Amino acid sequence: MVGRATEYRIKAGSRATLQLTITDSAGTAKNLSDTGTYTSGLWKVWKPNGTLIINGAIAFDDRTNGIISYPLTANDTLIANAGNWEGEVELKNSSGVMVEQTQSFNFTIEESY
Repeated sequence: MVGRATEYRIKAGSRATLQLTITDSAGTAKNLSDTGTYTSGLWKVWKPNGTLIINGAIAFDDRTNGIISYPLTANDTLIANAGNWEGEVELKNSSGVMVEQTQSFNFTIEESY
């Protein structure tokens, strides 16, 4: 079993802003400057049964260098969402059609006492 290259580990209740560099298959940062092709995006995290626990709009921090971010909300990091999950980022064009999808990443919400 091979672990995923990207992992996010946060505490329940965290309000961190997560950041990711979108890359091509060679690992080079992807230029997202074409706002018609890369209009919007979603940060998604789900449980094994398919239940989405995060499905929020990303921000394009540095389009030329492929850097996006997602600020966690109170609902994203509820203690009820604690666990080891899987996530991805979907990029959509101006018609709302998904044009890019990242490789899956590990997403862990740790219980915090």
